Amino acid sequence: MAKKTYDLLFKLLLIGDSGVGKTCILFRFSDDAFHTTFISTIGIDFKIKTIELKGKKIKLQIWDTAGQERFHTITTSYYRGAMGIMLVYDITNTKSFDNIAKWLRYIDEHANEDVEKMILGNKCDMEEQR
Repeated sequence: MAKKTYDLLFKLLLIGDSGVGKTCILFRFSDDAFHTTFISTIGIDFKIKTIELKGKKIKLQIWDTAGQERFHTITTSYYRGAMGIMLVYDITNTKSFDNIAKWLRYIDEHANEDVEKMILGNKCDMEEQR
């Protein structure tokens, strides 16, 4: 059996409407990379990053979910077991912010009741398009 190389494991989800920048957040955090082209996630994708905090190695599984309604039944099955869910909206798209209420309902229906939630307004570099 392989030796465990971390002290803690956290499963984190990125959810929100299509095109709000969930995949960009994932790549920026995991690979410190930014892609200007829009790549629509099909179903679900994830990256792993290990960080050190207070002398502990923490392995983060960061799951990037598709925002399109047609993938809803696939992606909500990943809500279970998530320790944290980041609800992402696009600051240049009011509808994506209004839809946060819908995403919160999905969390209530499909995630553990003690899951930590955070709202993130993305694309702050495009504020002139607000």
